[in-house]
Amino acid sequence: MTESQVAAPLLAVNGLCKSYPDAGEGETTVLSGIDLTLDAGTSAAVVGPSGCGKTTLLNILGTLDTPTAGSVQIAGRDTTALTEHERAQVRARKIGFVFQEHHLLPQCTALENTLLPTLAKGAPREGASQRAAELLKRVGLNDRMNYRPDQLSGGQRQRVSIVRALINKPSLLLVDEPTGALDGKTADQIMDLLIELNTAEQTAMLMVTHAPALAARLGRTLTLDQGRLVDKGAA
Repeated sequence: MTESQVAAPLLAVNGLCKSYPDAGEGETTVLSGIDLTLDAGTSAAVVGPSGCGKTTLLNILGTLDTPTAGSVQIAGRDTTALTEHERAQVRARKIGFVFQEHHLLPQCTALENTLLPTLAKGAPREGASQRAAELLKRVGLNDRMNYRPDQLSGGQRQRVSIVRALINKPSLLLVDEPTGALDGKTADQIMDLLIELNTAEQTAMLMVTHAPALAARLGRTLTLDQGRLVDKGAA
């Protein structure tokens, strides 16, 4: 491995644009010429007014959507040039995503839901189960592992979804408003866990949040407004 490869950022976004057809014959631009780099083991918050495109940005970085123009490189691989099957492999092996909605399977227990991403990755069952149990314990769900989503509160379901995002030790963690359904104490515990794993496992973390206190705990604050991303520097 060359020195330049070692120094390459985990996430590199260049000239990213996203437009949608409007009600007439024109287009509505949501993202315009966004550039962003994020190194392994670092973190950044994305803030901005509601409807400015923060979730759209996360969806594109997470390979759930495609840009109108520009490129997204994760660990040196341009995901915008991949087939859908190849993008699915990147999602399974490189990306953890915490959604605003929990997206838990109703027929599966909390433990089973957290283990679902390991099926796509082909991780050893025993090691994955141990990690899932440890993380569920860390977020206060040690006695809820065998409960189904309809037996859990909204905050508990959110904690399960966070563990699910962490289970495969992702290189890139994308987090969309992670603590909105949590009380203050639990929100602090979740942030402690995310920041600890961000450093210990050298995960690059990008978090969308409306909470200034959460943004201040991350390494940088980025503001998305009128389609453009402005780096406010260190929090």
